[in-house]
Amino acid sequence: MTPKDRKAAAGLLEENAAAGELYDDDEPTTEELVEMLRESVQQANAGQTRPVEELLRELDEILAEDDDAG
Repeated sequence: MTPKDRKAAAGLLEENAAAGELYDDDEPTTEELVEMLRESVQQANAGQTRPVEELLRELDEILAEDDDAG
């Protein structure tokens, strides 16, 4: 992609964002990520955690789904 193309693409994104046509990519916003981290720290400090085996099993399932998808 040439610098000219990059500038054009950035301009289109800015125009769409300004027009309120934000694309939905199913990713959390920065504010949502910060709030999730804040909640996680509070839960950890309160001892509201789950067994590591459960977490690892869930991560294995997520990775298996990703491998199947593509």
